[in-house]
Amino acid sequence: MKLFTLFTTSLSLIPSLIAAVAIPEIAARNGTLAKRGGEVNYLANCQRIGNNKDTYTASYAAWYMNLDNTQSGNDRPDSLSNEYRNWSAGGDYLHWEGQQQDIYFSDSGLTVQTHIDNDAHGRAFQAYAGWAQRTSDGKTFNCYKDNGRQLFFWPAPVPDGTNRAISCQTIYYCV
Repeated sequence: MKLFTLFTTSLSLIPSLIAAVAIPEIAARNGTLAKRGGEVNYLANCQRIGNNKDTYTASYAAWYMNLDNTQSGNDRPDSLSNEYRNWSAGGDYLHWEGQQQDIYFSDSGLTVQTHIDNDAHGRAFQAYAGWAQRTSDGKTFNCYKDNGRQLFFWPAPVPDGTNRAISCQTIYYCV
């Protein structure tokens, strides 16, 4: 009798296991925070620092394979986008809000499109700010307002081959 009960009980778990495997990991654009861990794209404003301490501003997207590995303020990204500057504003930071930005990662050949709400800059820390989508596979990320903390400092030489260090502060994070 005990063996029959054990066998019947174990069979009742199979539908639960099948349902857990069948649910895709897709982020809905509803502003709900995603689980810990997993990949993350940071939209960051940065300073490029030359050898003689001359600087200019630029914007980047930084991709990390695991969100948990981004909290020290000095974790280098697994992939860093090309440099972007707002030339209509004299070469200042990219304007993330209110317009789609197509951010290209030359090391992987991938593009991430950002769709940050027009008024997101004034929102509270961790408030929903918009969404982003990786064009190669259509994966959607929910984006949230960050607090401007230092994301990383990368001394020269950097991936783009220049002799300018990169110091980035995170404006939004997309999970």
